[in-house]
Amino acid sequence: MSRAPDYPLAGPIRKTCDLFRLLAGHEVLGLAPGEIAKGLGVPASWVSQNLPALATTGYVEQVAGTNRWRLGVQFVRIALTVSTNLNKAKQQLDDISARYSVPL
Repeated sequence: MSRAPDYPLAGPIRKTCDLFRLLAGHEVLGLAPGEIAKGLGVPASWVSQNLPALATTGYVEQVAGTNRWRLGVQFVRIALTVSTNLNKAKQQLDDISARYSVPL
């Protein structure tokens, strides 16, 4: 399988991708702003400016009734779409495999 060429990402884009990776796995409880700042190695001001702005996209959200943040609905929708498509592809491959495995 060929690998995509490495292109340098602008700092803000890289940091946002790092944020998404950091929040992955914390979908239930989320992370506190201080945990996010420490995990990303950024000042608290970066977190307080960027998380609310990113929340408008649906890619992050504040956990209701807390000051914690997690991946938002848009990521869940993407994950469900990918999962559904992979399951369909697997079913198609299983069907083809079953067709070809029948003895003549």
